[in-house]
Parts: sequence; structure tokens; C-alpha cells
Amino acid sequence: MTRREWLFKTVARPAVVGTGVVLGAILLDVWRAAGRFSSHHWSDLGRIDTLVGEGLLPLPAQRIALVRQEDRVAALSLECTHLGCLVNSVDEGFFCPCHGSEFGPRGEVYSGPAPRNLDWLSLRLRHGRLWVQAGTRLREPQWVVIRQDAGDSVGKA
Repeated sequence: MTRREWLFKTVARPAVVGTGVVLGAILLDVWRAAGRFSSHHWSDLGRIDTLVGEGLLPLPAQRIALVRQEDRVAALSLECTHLGCLVNSVDEGFFCPCHGSEFGPRGEVYSGPAPRNLDWLSLRLRHGRLWVQAGTRLREPQWVVIRQDAGDSVGKA
């Protein structure tokens, strides 16, 4: 074995393999992390049995409000359709503090400059927990029927 062959086998080859493993681990970590910051992934809102009573439950940290009506629930975006400011929940519905748009309790525009109603979001119930997908904007509510006695057997209205 020549000195060049020995040097290649003991230094260069392990260095190339080690560099490949480190770069692969970095790329895998970046790939996995990218999904966490996407608005198209499903976010857990908590257990459905903690949602009591009818009406509106604003969740400003998640930028959504849950609308519960009898045995069904839907998710409404709290981002103003004008410039995306976080709207506040008030007695009559929602109010945008940035430019003064007013919305009704179902997100319908009462006064501008917002060009359209607040968006509805995809909602699902899985294993007794509510999940919302903030990246999917809907024009109509996607109601999820809550069946207290049926566990996970939930349908969409």
C-alpha cells in the first residue's frame, strides 16, 4: 500500500462520509422544520369537551374564533380581509382596530374598508380534539357536528 492509498483510506474517505452524514442530517432537520411554519398544517385547538355553551369563542393566539351553534362548531379567521390585522371580538361581532372595519357575528362585513367577509377555516374533530387548518380559506363555514355520545364518529354538516 502506498502512502497515497493509506492517506485516502484513513483520512479522505471518512471525511467525505462524515461530511455527507452531517449535511444529510441538516437537510432532514430543515425539511421537517419547514412543515411547522407552514399555515397549511393542522393545529390542535384542544379537547372538544372544554368547549361549553353556544356562541363565539375567540382564540387570538391562534388567530381564529370558534363559532358554536347547537351541536356543531366552525372556525372563523380573525384576520381582517383588508390588510390582515387581527380583529377584536366585540358584542356585535368583530372590529378591526387598524382601519375600523366592522364585521357581524358570522364575519359578514358591516362597514369597510374590508372588501369581503372574514374567512372560514377548515376544521376537523379527531380523537376528541379539534384541529384547524389556517392555510385553507373558505367562503362558507365548514361545520363539524359534535356528537357527545359517539366519541370520534363525527360528521360534517
